[in-house]
Amino acid sequence: MRLASTITLLTISVATGSAQKLAHDLPPGACTELNRAAMVQAANGHLAEAEALLPRATLPGDERAQDACTGMVLGNIARITAVLGRLTDSERLAEQSLRILEPLYPPNDWVLLRPLQTLASVRLESGNIARAREPLRRLRSARIECPEDRAVVHGLVGALLQMEGRRSAAETEYQDSLRAWEEAGRSESADAAAILHHLGALYLTEQRLDEARRVLDRALVIHDRAKDSLPIDRIKFLYLRCVLHARLGEWQQSEQDLHDALSLADRQPYVEPDLLRLMLGNYSCVLRKNHHRREARSIEARIAALPATMTAAVVDSAELLLESKGSKKGSVQ
Repeated sequence: MRLASTITLLTISVATGSAQKLAHDLPPGACTELNRAAMVQAANGHLAEAEALLPRATLPGDERAQDACTGMVLGNIARITAVLGRLTDSERLAEQSLRILEPLYPPNDWVLLRPLQTLASVRLESGNIARAREPLRRLRSARIECPEDRAVVHGLVGALLQMEGRRSAAETEYQDSLRAWEEAGRSESADAAAILHHLGALYLTEQRLDEARRVLDRALVIHDRAKDSLPIDRIKFLYLRCVLHARLGEWQQSEQDLHDALSLADRQPYVEPDLLRLMLGNYSCVLRKNHHRREARSIEARIAALPATMTAAVVDSAELLLESKGSKKGSVQ
């Protein structure tokens, strides 16, 4: 798997947030309580239980208000589900949210931004660029008033451009996103760190290693301070930094980053299998590079036991680490 295609592993963080942050957009009262209960279930990986709360809920107000609440809560469940890496479920929930909300609000209303952001993000994460373009088109034409939403849209557009190989334009979008996060007073947030992840990946693709180190060092400072930083954010950061260390020939540091990322992943209720397989494949290669063959064989046995959900061979993920100047494919034995 080439670095350009691993951009999708970072994309979800751009369009997601904590349950507390998501609740700010909801109508007050019973809808907020329903959202809180659903978010707790979803965050713990109990998606069926979270969805089951909605048909049973009886909320004050007319039918329109009830539908609006249901649509917004579904959109929030979709976002939390995306963070957990359950992309098919997240896409389904975001589409369901939009079907409920679209008859209630104008096409460019801010209420539709959240499920559209999630839909664009999970489609990019799945590598479905063609289907991601439609929600992105709608986002760019929507009535965007707050800098947070501008930041998200710039980040998603940047991810699309980067996946298309239009790296200069992508870099511009990422810089615009960072400026919007700064305008929103959230330059030290996990969302801003996610944009730095994207820039780091872009610089790695272009062998701009000093710039990659600079933005990843800045991202680390944010992760150490930000209250909204999630475990998956740090996992993806550590994975990307291990690539930087490998490109620089810093194999011990690369091994440590992968070890820490996998240790953190193993403590989570759910980690997307493709991301886990990618990290394990690279960990095996780095262990062999550091002459830890017994540990590498143990990791390879773990890879073999994983469900076969990813078509890319493990050797392809090795190329990601070894694709540095002067290196040759297959140099790890």
